[in-house]
Amino acid sequence: MIEAHEISHRSRAWLVVRKLAGGVPAEVRPVAVEWRYDRTDPWAITMLITGTEYEYRFARELLDRGRIEPVGADGHVFVQPLLSQWIEVTARCGCGNGCSSVALFSFDHSEIDTVLEATEQLVPLGAETDAVDEATVDAELARIAYGVA
Repeated sequence: MIEAHEISHRSRAWLVVRKLAGGVPAEVRPVAVEWRYDRTDPWAITMLITGTEYEYRFARELLDRGRIEPVGADGHVFVQPLLSQWIEVTARCGCGNGCSSVALFSFDHSEIDTVLEATEQLVPLGAETDAVDEATVDAELARIAYGVA
């Protein structure tokens, strides 16, 4: 385990965007992705699409389990393995004006393995509760619940 506070890892993916309304054809293009992981929130991992404002935040366990089986069908993010080489991450987005779209990212399996191995250098999977500072959590809960600074 390393003592860093957070990690960042860059990778590439194929992105397919499908608008679910309006009959717009799907758009397919390569994208650069930056993964971010911060030990202050050890359960979450963030995926940023480089050069855009798009950011997806989801459970690290979802990404880990999605390497071996389809997971996340009830939420906005769905992860599944495809053949032996690819991991597919599907994010459903609402744009607020009645339309919605689906962004489908295809990653080489080794890219997801590398990202998860990097996060495990900060906090091993399953040890997230050990990494949380209870005083910080209590202070944040008091701030949210009671407006205490």
